[in-house]
Amino acid sequence: MSESSHDPSRRPPAISKPKLKEGQSVTHQMLEDTAFNHPYYLEKTGNWLNVKIGPILRTIKECSQSALLEVESEMDPYIKRFSDQGESLQQRTYEIFLQRLDALSVDMSEEFYSVITDMLYSTLNLTSRRDKRWLWLWAMNERQKALQKLRLKRQRKNDPDDPGDGDSPSTYTGGYQEEEGFGSLGPEDAVQRRRRHLSIADLMNNNPE
Repeated sequence: MSESSHDPSRRPPAISKPKLKEGQSVTHQMLEDTAFNHPYYLEKTGNWLNVKIGPILRTIKECSQSALLEVESEMDPYIKRFSDQGESLQQRTYEIFLQRLDALSVDMSEEFYSVITDMLYSTLNLTSRRDKRWLWLWAMNERQKALQKLRLKRQRKNDPDDPGDGDSPSTYTGGYQEEEGFGSLGPEDAVQRRRRHLSIADLMNNNPE
């Protein structure tokens, strides 16, 4: 089945957290080659060529960072990873994350936005403690590490205007409009789009069907 024949009424499949070998870490390429190398996503994205996974994951990370900064003062400083924080804080942070994603969605194409919400839905796995919301928690941990690294770098340089590099938090510009898959849709178009795809409410507490 070609990407253009993808049926939007189909529910995304549940996808488990990748099992890592010793010394292995999750990367964008790994997620494309393993977790999301699934017929559903290959059809929907044109083998990850029509919609690319890099901008998708960066958008999830940036929305995660916004949520992290909002709750950071409430996190237990002794606990190093966000994914090990208490469930009530995680749930509230997830809601903030979804609000940020919803706000940015008006600047995304229908196709790009639906891939993001599908991937989040696929990785809810609310009945599994190990796999619960694993893609989002991975993004949160990545942003937390990036922020810590940036702050340490600024401390050492004693330079608060240091721009950072690569995928650092300081490079966030509110979206990746230079990448494929972004358009300029008005609010009415965005509302119509959400009626056809997974809504933010689907990503809150509902188990995937």
